[in-house]
Order: sequence, then structure tokens, then C-alpha cells
Amino acid sequence: MNRSSEGFAGVQFGIAADKLATADYDGDGKSDIAVYRAGIWYLLRSQTGFAAYQFGIQDDIPQPADFDGDGKAELVVFRPASGAWYVLNLVTNQFNGAQFGVNGDKPVAADFDGDGKSDYAVFRPSDGVWYMLKSQSGFAAIQFGISTDKPVVGDYDGDGKADQAVYRNGVWYQFRSSQGFAAVQFGIASDLPAPADYDGDGKTDLTVYRDNTWYLLQSTNGFTGLQFGYLGDKPVPNSPVE
Repeated sequence: MNRSSEGFAGVQFGIAADKLATADYDGDGKSDIAVYRAGIWYLLRSQTGFAAYQFGIQDDIPQPADFDGDGKAELVVFRPASGAWYVLNLVTNQFNGAQFGVNGDKPVAADFDGDGKSDYAVFRPSDGVWYMLKSQSGFAAIQFGISTDKPVVGDYDGDGKADQAVYRNGVWYQFRSSQGFAAVQFGIASDLPAPADYDGDGKTDLTVYRDNTWYLLQSTNGFTGLQFGYLGDKPVPNSPVE
């Protein structure tokens, strides 16, 4: 980790086959190291330390998110075979489930209506449609993307609402909730997109990881490149991008 205020740190946590599941699980405003392995969550929380939870099955996709708006991520899995979501609130120990999606969908849970709560959402490669079940405004569907796109949801215009966005052959296509459509060439086809707010202005920045180098196009601080990592590393800016 190369932290903006505390500098470099390295932590041995996980194995090669783990799925990354970073999120803020203890509500201190800092992302916690976390991995998902064959139905078990392993968390290394910055405030409350280590914990392990059995929640999910082998093929589930971890999608940690804050569905109740308390500032703490819940354990969330999306089950591709059935399109079902399963949620475990670690504060209340309450379980919830929702049927939202079909086999082949990619989960993209985020706060699309700006109420501080994550919404169930999927990107369907077969038709390039985003399907959302918003906590305030209910169901919505938006055609934005094609089958080979990588969804890169984020708040690109800084209005507090997540925007539909996809990465395609080095081009970022964004459908921003307050500023509309934008397309920006930044990266190449083989890059791994790693969007996050790197300059702290409330807007998601265009970022790609390529051969142990990070390339950032920050909304306030502009372009920068940073050598950080080794070949084969996976970028983990904040939370997972599937």
C-alpha cells in the first residue's frame, strides 16, 4: 500500500486464489484489507482487527457495500448462477436476500440515488444494460455499454451519486448523473482500470494499472504516473472492480 498520508506499508494477508474484497467494515473512513475464499471472508480491519466469517459459496462474487447507510460495509455476495444477492449486516447480525439479476450479470452495487445507501445493481453484458434497484427511487434500467466492456462505476461528477461508466479498449465512457455523457481516451486495451478518488475532491479519477505502473488522470491534480507494484499484481485502489 502507498497511502497518501501514512506512506508505504506491506501486509501478508491472503493467498493467490483469493478474491479481493476491500471495503470499510468498521466505519472509520479507512478501507480494510479483506479477501473472500471459498465462502469465507477474512477481514483485517483498521480499528477492530481480524475476523473471519462463513458467508457464501465457492462461486459467489464478493460485493461488499453499505446498504443501510451506517458507514460500515456489509458482507454481500452475488450468486451468478441464480442472480441472487445475499447480505449479512455485521452490526445487527441480520440477514437479507434479494433476487436481482440473471446468470452472467456483473454486480455493480453503488449509491446511484445519493441517499448514502448502496443500491442493488447489475451490468448485463448480453445487452449492455444497467439494471438498478434504487433505495429511494426504485427500479431503473439504462442502456450503456456493449458486451466486452468493463463496468467502472464511480462518482465522476462529484454530485454524490454513482454514475454508469464502462472501460473499452482504452476509452472511458461515462453517463454522469449531473453532467451527462463523456468519453475520454486514457489507457490501452490491456490495462486494468482502477478508478477511485485519488486527490480527495469527491470525484472519481480515471486510473489504469499497467505493468507495475499506475497512470492517473485526476480531476483536480491532473496527470501523474507512479511506479508501484510487480508484474502480475492486481490493483486495489479501494474496493474491487469485477
